[in-house]
Amino acid sequence: MSELDNLELYAFSRLYDRAGDPTHPARGLKAAQEWLARQPNRFSSAAPRFHLPYDVRPLANAVAHLCAPGAEPAATVGDGVDALDLRGLLHFDEHPAYTFTFLWALARAALGQASAPPALDLAWLQSLTPTTPFAANPAKQLAQRCYARVPLLWAEESWQSEIAHDWRLRILRYAESAAIVADFSEMQHGWSMARFPNFWINALCVVKIGAIASDNEAQANMLQSILQKRRFNAIQVDAPGGDPVTRAVHLLYFGEWAALYLAALYGVEPEARVPLQLLGLIDGRTS
Repeated sequence: MSELDNLELYAFSRLYDRAGDPTHPARGLKAAQEWLARQPNRFSSAAPRFHLPYDVRPLANAVAHLCAPGAEPAATVGDGVDALDLRGLLHFDEHPAYTFTFLWALARAALGQASAPPALDLAWLQSLTPTTPFAANPAKQLAQRCYARVPLLWAEESWQSEIAHDWRLRILRYAESAAIVADFSEMQHGWSMARFPNFWINALCVVKIGAIASDNEAQANMLQSILQKRRFNAIQVDAPGGDPVTRAVHLLYFGEWAALYLAALYGVEPEARVPLQLLGLIDGRTS
């Protein structure tokens, strides 16, 4: 039996209860529609610009990569520039599936297109929860592989790289553990060449997010072969969904659980963030 199968580990934080709630995308869509209804002029262009908290921007970047050209909800501009301020609406401490769907709905509205909540695979979501044993729980398995290591998160597609950035922030905030993000180009031109001291073999866990794209299959397979020959601990993770938006939402649930399981392994209260309190960056309360 894995340590992560001990349900007492998850009794002290509301984040564990929230992580598996399948209503986040529907709530995000509804909140976005209500917000849009209160805007007198909606959008002045198909490429609206928003003020966003910096730790929400990866999700907005993911939306931008998934939208039609011209939709750039990730744009963050200075004072005096015409932009809609979402800093009071969207926060890092919202579930990422909620925030992503909120931004997706705004981007679709800016393009004059309707949006609907993704069709979640409820059985798969259940497989991520604490009551699912380690042997059948991919989020627990990923957390265990990353425990006492630095995860190197990489993906081939741009939107998946932004999902990886959200994972990095949640691993950092919840588990107080460092993580590294690299896009496919960085993996090809940088990490393929890198050699490290012997201890790095045990200190790094390479996490490939998403399946190998057919047009990159040969190079991605060769890259994985190089990493294996250098004896790096490596794992590939993916999520269900017939379209990228649905896969993105599932991956955000996956990343939330993996970061929380890492917090449990490290014995960290995922809402504490004491260093940020000492620096005066937060007041000790999640929003």
